[in-house]
Amino acid sequence: MVSDPSNDKNIWLSSSEGDLDRVQYLVERCGVDVNALDENSYSTLHAAASYSHPELLRYLIQKGGNVNIVDDDNETPLFVAEDADIARLLVEHGADAAHRNSQGQTALERLIEDDEHEEVQEYLRVVGPAPAEVSADNNDSTALEETETGRQIAEIMEQAQRDGTDPEERLRELVTRSLMGQQP
Repeated sequence: MVSDPSNDKNIWLSSSEGDLDRVQYLVERCGVDVNALDENSYSTLHAAASYSHPELLRYLIQKGGNVNIVDDDNETPLFVAEDADIARLLVEHGADAAHRNSQGQTALERLIEDDEHEEVQEYLRVVGPAPAEVSADNNDSTALEETETGRQIAEIMEQAQRDGTDPEERLRELVTRSLMGQQP
């Protein structure tokens, strides 16, 4: 969506609408901080993640957006991701799937409690820690499998950083294999 840079739409509304042109104008011409919080403690990254705007989210991250920025409930943008691709994008850029909100829940645990966004839940089950209510009933082999997947993700990310390559394809393959129960 292209907007008139002279309008008075703020960066948070522009981020929620996916108005990349307006956000770029506000950041690059007006010097608005991509990590600024609105009066409800919502960041631009929360808005872009919540409304599933991957291109805008990438831009915000490139401009120094903190993928682990918290709101007043101590929730990061990962807590508001409604799409598995957005959750993946956040995690690939360093979002902490083990982070706990002010209620002591991870993003996965909150999604399970709210019975929302099953695809995001499935992705977070692979990359994050086991939910507390599930892990208490699991045997050690399940925890080991999750630890192994986490180790493999860390290896992929480290190699990509060393090589200067994009880890997305390798991470996507690992997540797909894990969701289908296949060995790496």
